[in-house]
Amino acid sequence: MEAINKLINEFYEKYKGLPSNNPIVRMNQKNDAFELVVFDTLYGEEKELDLIENSSKIADELSKYIVAPPDDGVDIVVEHEDIEGNIFDFVQVKNKKLSDLELKQAFLYMEDTAKRCSKNIEQVGTNLKEVLANTGFSRGDARNTHFIVVHTGEKNYFKDQKANWQIITLTELELVRNNKNIALPKVPTEEFNSDSFNNFIMYEEDAGNPAILMNLRAYDLAKMSIKYANSSLGRNVLFGQNLRDSLIKKSATYDGMVDTIINTPEKFWFYNNGITIIAEDFEIKKDSTSNVEKLILKNFSIINGAQTTSAFGRFYKDMDNNRREEDLKKLKNVYVLARVLKINDEEFKSNIAIYNNTQNPITSRDMAANRYEQRTIYNKLLNGTPHIYMEYRRGTTMPSDVRVFKHQKTTNEELAQLIYAGILRDPFTAKDKKSSLFNKLKSDEDIMINKYYDKIFNPNGGELFTRSKEEIDELLFVYYLYKESKKMSIREYKKRINEHIINLENEKNEENKKRINSYIEQFNLLKAINNVCSFYCIDYYYALKEILGINKVLKYKCIEFYTNSDFQKNMIKSFDKMFLRETVKIIKNNATMASLNTWVRDRKSTEIFNNAANSHIADDMIEIKENFEMFINEYIG
Repeated sequence: MEAINKLINEFYEKYKGLPSNNPIVRMNQKNDAFELVVFDTLYGEEKELDLIENSSKIADELSKYIVAPPDDGVDIVVEHEDIEGNIFDFVQVKNKKLSDLELKQAFLYMEDTAKRCSKNIEQVGTNLKEVLANTGFSRGDARNTHFIVVHTGEKNYFKDQKANWQIITLTELELVRNNKNIALPKVPTEEFNSDSFNNFIMYEEDAGNPAILMNLRAYDLAKMSIKYANSSLGRNVLFGQNLRDSLIKKSATYDGMVDTIINTPEKFWFYNNGITIIAEDFEIKKDSTSNVEKLILKNFSIINGAQTTSAFGRFYKDMDNNRREEDLKKLKNVYVLARVLKINDEEFKSNIAIYNNTQNPITSRDMAANRYEQRTIYNKLLNGTPHIYMEYRRGTTMPSDVRVFKHQKTTNEELAQLIYAGILRDPFTAKDKKSSLFNKLKSDEDIMINKYYDKIFNPNGGELFTRSKEEIDELLFVYYLYKESKKMSIREYKKRINEHIINLENEKNEENKKRINSYIEQFNLLKAINNVCSFYCIDYYYALKEILGINKVLKYKCIEFYTNSDFQKNMIKSFDKMFLRETVKIIKNNATMASLNTWVRDRKSTEIFNNAANSHIADDMIEIKENFEMFINEYIG
């Protein structure tokens, strides 16, 4: 809280009385400055406003987002572009701890305000009206509103909390400020209770990496799992250095854990494999009241045991929300075996994380998750516009303050495949190297992982480090258009096949039956090609750009595509006609193997397809060029 208080004081001195016509920070009202801290933390980068450096210059700009008092229970309004129409954040900021009841009342108040605004803007105060006038908020937009309450307490949930109600605690706020651009966040410091006096084993390793073997209380782990679940960062900071976040769902595994905690809590220790924690430092100190040791961890992370710890957190919330005090007390009698390792060497940390994750087998992709280039690309794609969310750690979610279009969500694996298929025009590698893309080749020390990985992810010339975000956005959008046009085409093929089947059943003439069967076979073949030609279709798109000499990035009218259904349908139809049908035709005319799946995975097929595509474009250059120019004029912004 010290750093936040310091920032509150700094912002108060800079912004008090500004803007002069209707101050968002009133004289002698230091708490008003807490709203600026919240805005700076959650939205400052997105809106490109530097509150620390440019106070008087941006006060008027800030008043477009921050509601001056009186505020109708809404302190901040931020609009985000979204697929189904813009999304609005209504934020209420309280520089105090709120109870469950107070949190619920705050949400209900904002929800009521949003409904009144949505029905008739004149029903709310002047200050909120002025802020909303800078947005596209209109009738019916209450349903597109995300409500956020920020308070200085630790409670980030309550019973019957709605999906669009988000609680941000002081802990989360501080972690966002400290870790927003850090891919491997750590918990700064926490204390854990041991189960009894002097019940731990010290291990001193020659290289100076001491460790402790001890029992940790499930209750403490549960509270921390909840405390460090960070929706703004899209991950649980408690597992920040793990290769993945918790993958646990409500399942038989979770139900089994709950059954043990409730019925035989003392047996949990015997049934569970325990957890592993990496810390930069730790110390043991005796509790002055109980004489039981406390373990103090600094800059630490659970690198094995995320499933168990998350289950403890979920159990705690369920019991707390349903007032099952007796069952909640049982969590205090559950202990797990813990190894606490003091490690500061980054490579050693990464190796420990890899070797400790065996219960749910890790993949080679998981092993690459903590690498510098993965974290760097993630931040490059996510920050600034266009926003692109690239999942590089399994189990993570997109940060809650980032809005993307449907096509802008991908994985590092999928993105590498798309680059090979489209930008590099190599569908074979896109398909064939998926399973080995992240496999480390130990025999060659001149490469980071392997030559296919390095081609995409190497900071020194890899495609993701040399291509602009706009190029990646175009690639992802083309892939999305393929998927949508494929759905449309397959629906049409199924319809035609069914029509022919009906005709076949009613047909008596043998010759006509043969002809109808031939039609059914042809449509089944076309349907099958549609299903497997994704990388070839993207290849064809880039072949067209290359041969026609279109070197610029094509920026599609994404907002209109996602908000105007007629525009979307027409664009998908145009893409289908120009790119997908032509791809299917080329494959149909050139696939020589009995198995279509085998052909699209064969190395020679890439060369065959590319040569055929180049010839096809060259033969009909004038018509294809005219059609492409019409496509660009219609759908490119």
